[in-house]
Amino acid sequence: MQMIAVAMAALVLLGGVQAPAAGEAAGPAWEAVTEQVLEAAPAEAAATLLRWAEAGGAAPEDEVEALLAARDVIPADAAAAFAQVLDEADALLAEGEAPGLSQEDYRAAVRSLSPFFTRLLETETTPWREEPSDWPEDLAGFEGIWLDSDMGELLIFRAGRCRVVIPWLGSGYYGETAYAARLRDRSEVGYAPSLEVDTHETGSFQGPLAYYVSGLDGEHFWCNSQAQRFDRLWDAF
Repeated sequence: MQMIAVAMAALVLLGGVQAPAAGEAAGPAWEAVTEQVLEAAPAEAAATLLRWAEAGGAAPEDEVEALLAARDVIPADAAAAFAQVLDEADALLAEGEAPGLSQEDYRAAVRSLSPFFTRLLETETTPWREEPSDWPEDLAGFEGIWLDSDMGELLIFRAGRCRVVIPWLGSGYYGETAYAARLRDRSEVGYAPSLEVDTHETGSFQGPLAYYVSGLDGEHFWCNSQAQRFDRLWDAF
């Protein structure tokens, strides 16, 4: 028993597991979760993330940011890797993995790792200027990571869903949820299509986050009526 205790203490010191409270099982340390997001296959990292979250894991956000900076991880690479891991974790949850993990606790754990996304908000993008209309027709054209640094808004579109990173909006959006998204045609009334994200999870897009997209090309999309431009920082996953 003494040898087991010594071994457990060594693992804790090395960042491999979190020290458990009395009567609780140990889970991975946040450093181990971070390393797996960056280095492991998304499915493997997702399984580790869920074990950590189920054990009550929470990361110190400033230390997560410092770790990513110390490793010189390119912000767009980190965001893309984290988004893929979260999508895998969502799929595992839908299959019944981590039955003891509540949605609230899961989202709180993911939010504590938000520097994977929020570091991208420091990237400077091209300011909006009015451009001729060239209305897009398909949501698939938005696949990837988009940023408007002037407004501090980051959108991650993947497989018909969108992760929203807008810390200043409402109680804050940090990419912890992949919301349903759609591109709603409004051409019959002469309006640009509405790019909508169901942030209230109504299922019917009531009160969505909406962008009226005047045009889209491979590098950016623009919204003349809202004076916004989003630059693409990551191509399709």
